[in-house]
Amino acid sequence: MADFTADQAAVVRIERAEEGRWDLSVISDSGVRMGHGEYLFDASDDDATSERAAALDFVRGYGFRFEPDAVVADGPDAYWAPLLALDER
Repeated sequence: MADFTADQAAVVRIERAEEGRWDLSVISDSGVRMGHGEYLFDASDDDATSERAAALDFVRGYGFRFEPDAVVADGPDAYWAPLLALDER
């Protein structure tokens, strides 16, 4: 699925694109977007727990995970978290 190594993938970025949609991106350590997905939701699911769960599910498809408490705000509707390999503890 991914054409890059675990060493190249640096972060997941979660950004509100419009009402009801968050864009999810895997960003390489050199700043290149290596994977992209969307999380569509209704107003009742617009909370940090749902967003993190969707982002975790998204990055698992690329062989990564992140620590939920490592998510950092990057503006009012944007967040990022450093990625770890699924087998890394």
